[in-house]
Amino acid sequence: MNLFRLLGPFLPHLLLSAGLSVLPAIAQAWLPGRVVKPLFDQVLAGQFERLGQVLWAGAALLLLLVVSGYVLEAFMGYLSVKIPAVWRERVFEHLLKTDLTALPPSSGGLTGRLVADLKELEGFVFYSLGGLLVQGILLLALLAQLLLHYAQLTLYVLLALPLMALLLGWVGAWVTHFSRRTQAALERLAGRMAEGFGRLELIRALNLEAFARARFRQSNQQQYRLGRTRSLIAALNLPLGQLATTTLLGLLLLMGVGAVQRGQLTPGDLTAFLTLLALAIAPLQLLSRVGTGFAQAEGAAARVVELLELPEAPPMGQLRPRTLEGRLELRQLSFAYPNAKATLQNLNLRVEPGSFTAIVGPSGAGKSTLLRLLLGLYRPSEGQVLLDGRDLQSYEAAWLRARMAWVPQEPLLFAGSVQENLAALAPEASSEAMKEALRTVGLYPEVGLQTLLDDGGGGLSVGQRQRLAIAAALLREARILLLDEITSALDKQSEGQVVAALEAVRPGRTVIVVAHRLSTVQHADQIVVMENGHIVEVGRHQELMDLGGVYAGLWKA
Repeated sequence: MNLFRLLGPFLPHLLLSAGLSVLPAIAQAWLPGRVVKPLFDQVLAGQFERLGQVLWAGAALLLLLVVSGYVLEAFMGYLSVKIPAVWRERVFEHLLKTDLTALPPSSGGLTGRLVADLKELEGFVFYSLGGLLVQGILLLALLAQLLLHYAQLTLYVLLALPLMALLLGWVGAWVTHFSRRTQAALERLAGRMAEGFGRLELIRALNLEAFARARFRQSNQQQYRLGRTRSLIAALNLPLGQLATTTLLGLLLLMGVGAVQRGQLTPGDLTAFLTLLALAIAPLQLLSRVGTGFAQAEGAAARVVELLELPEAPPMGQLRPRTLEGRLELRQLSFAYPNAKATLQNLNLRVEPGSFTAIVGPSGAGKSTLLRLLLGLYRPSEGQVLLDGRDLQSYEAAWLRARMAWVPQEPLLFAGSVQENLAALAPEASSEAMKEALRTVGLYPEVGLQTLLDDGGGGLSVGQRQRLAIAAALLREARILLLDEITSALDKQSEGQVVAALEAVRPGRTVIVVAHRLSTVQHADQIVVMENGHIVEVGRHQELMDLGGVYAGLWKA
């Protein structure tokens, strides 16, 4: 069971909570025999001399019940937030190491699983599992008292329990089925929300509010219908449990009255028996709901375990050479994403150390995918990427990526100060080195170390974010710099500032730029032209213009 897999590491905590459940269970189970029975028998017999002792015993049991119940409730509350928090971290850690080709396409879906599914687990631990421990142990204690003092009547109760279990098990199976479908629908709904909120400006600008509203409403209604069906089925537990227990209680009452008439039981015995039975009804009804909670939590746990079972990225090698020249070579390189046609086909290319290479071509040509293969994020389907004559996969991953810097269109920036962002990417850099890097790319003193950023670099212009990312690459002393369409969304002035920043950090580095605006790379040492996943032209600007091929057509366009 997936739920047991998530709870298994916390078995010592669960055993402790089971131990804590014993005291309140004993307190409640002793009340009828130690307080109710003697109280009724002595009052009905007119014997009031020992009533004080009985009442003091009741007060002591009540105090034990209150104190031990609070300790148990507090501990279960702690566990209900601890277990999901631990698994949230473990799943996140695993996803950081997961093979990128195996990840679900929607980041909103991943967020939904980490938040909504583990929130379901939190509710299960506190309400269902806590109830199972408390009420289950109470039921055992009450059953022990019933068998000890009223064995014959208790056997009738035990004969009826299998029928209740069958009914509730049938309901639980359906709840599990609909829980998984409901959580999957919730994941899609989270994706729609992320889609809408992440592109709110664009949706308004393109007058797509009605389209976005319709897509969201469709996902929301689907999740609502599945959740409603699950709730309607789960709601059967309570009335079925109440019907069974009330019927059973009525039959036992008739038999108990008959036993009193025959002199087999005293009125106090019957009252104590009915009190024990009444105390047992609440645990029985709650345990029926535990089955529903378990079914819902099992559905959520299955989706969390699916993430834990995603394969990790294949390990890279252990090579850590003392020096890195920065020579890159593609040999018969091909690549395809899972269940898709080839994105790159039979690429051959050589990039010399310290050179400036531009990769250009129409959209969908495979330019950005090629950068990801150069970073070692994906493995080629066929062929090799060589770095200084060795297979890229033979290098140690952390060592390699410390010597390569990637600046995408949307750089990775966090909410916090500029200094915190630079320190995350270059932890060994001093404050003076950070200021010098900002000065080199033309940001300092306009943007200082204590300048605060919002999520994604909010507070800076797009061009400033790009230059900040280049400054971080400079601080890391990366030998190879990969830039992906960093000027495509910039105006002429910002583009000029980014190009100037790039020129400032170029010396001594191998620079590969994916470019949309050909004017920014016309002075590159070599320009690689891609089309439909193939390299169709390689040369300098004037050579390609004289060739009159794809590049010349792009330039004229």
